[in-house]
Amino acid sequence: MTPRRSDLPGWPPGARAGRGGDRGARGLTLVEVLVVIALIALLSGAIVFGSGMFASSRERAAAMLVVSGVRLGLTRANATGNPVRMVFDLDHDRIQLEETSGPMLRVKEEGESTGGGAEPATEAERKAREESDRILEGPRAPRASFKPVAQFGFDGDDPGQGRELGKDVHFVEVQTDHDGQARSEGRAYLYFWPGGDTERAVVQLRIGSRDDGLTVEVSPLTGRARIRRGLHALEDRRDDADFGERKGEEDTP
Repeated sequence: MTPRRSDLPGWPPGARAGRGGDRGARGLTLVEVLVVIALIALLSGAIVFGSGMFASSRERAAAMLVVSGVRLGLTRANATGNPVRMVFDLDHDRIQLEETSGPMLRVKEEGESTGGGAEPATEAERKAREESDRILEGPRAPRASFKPVAQFGFDGDDPGQGRELGKDVHFVEVQTDHDGQARSEGRAYLYFWPGGDTERAVVQLRIGSRDDGLTVEVSPLTGRARIRRGLHALEDRRDDADFGERKGEEDTP
């Protein structure tokens, strides 16, 4: 009588012979091993690069907040017929929109005079010219008062606080045409006038203490705002036709 395979020496007790053997215990296939390795790589990449990706998203969101404020400021000035300004709180990294309840006169350019003729040659002539200019200008309008634009939104219960740029997002510098130099502390203002007119401006943003960041540039003629990678200063005056795409720039839709 031929002995069964399970009765042979070294054969595990209770093992089933032939193709009906134990199929429950098997090793991992090559595909399953590759899937596990891929998952481990993805999780490791998320841990290493995840914080940087989230920070860049916050920085981009802050830049888009400035862009949306520019658009709303222009729209609001045209709709109400009153000047609107964007307020940059550089010390607390907040931004808000304010509008006047009445007309607001623009400041004359430095050196501009309402009278004609040659420049005064003596101090007495200069004072006489200033007095004649003051008389020709007539009574001065009272200083315009501003109130928050609720449509822009605000954080907390006080509309005057405006909106925060976001976690760990800071202003670097803000410069407009009416400022002689860039501001890095205190408050800066960007004005919007009825008729779709505004002034040139650059708003620099960055995360934490990084060396790089984003810059929002505003065109005076069209009010068009665009976001550029890097920290850029206010350039010399140029036409809007030069607002083309260049390497390292991102035009907002």
